[in-house]
Amino acid sequence: MINNETGKENEQGRIFIQKLLSAKDVAEILGISVKTVNKLAREAKLGCVQVTAKERRFTEGQIREYIESRTKIIRVDMPRVRQVSSQPKKGGEQDCKAKSFEAQVTGSLVEELKALCR
Repeated sequence: MINNETGKENEQGRIFIQKLLSAKDVAEILGISVKTVNKLAREAKLGCVQVTAKERRFTEGQIREYIESRTKIIRVDMPRVRQVSSQPKKGGEQDCKAKSFEAQVTGSLVEELKALCR
């Protein structure tokens, strides 16, 4: 006895042939265009049965294999957002030194003006 999906002989010695789907049927199943289905078959990303030079047919198994190959497993236990540290402002410590120097100069000028006004 042979499984219906494999397409081999069963107890009576008969061969079971799977129903073949057209590119249009596959496009509807996958939610893509017929042109994309043919492109995937040309690139050997989606298996097919080449019926004629222009016609391709697809089995359910080939569609399942394609879907499984494109399925990604998403880990839930990973942290969602990484905290980004911002870069220091341009000039860094030099800016701080310049500002403190300006404050010292301004402070001393204010003191001199006060002394002159007395």
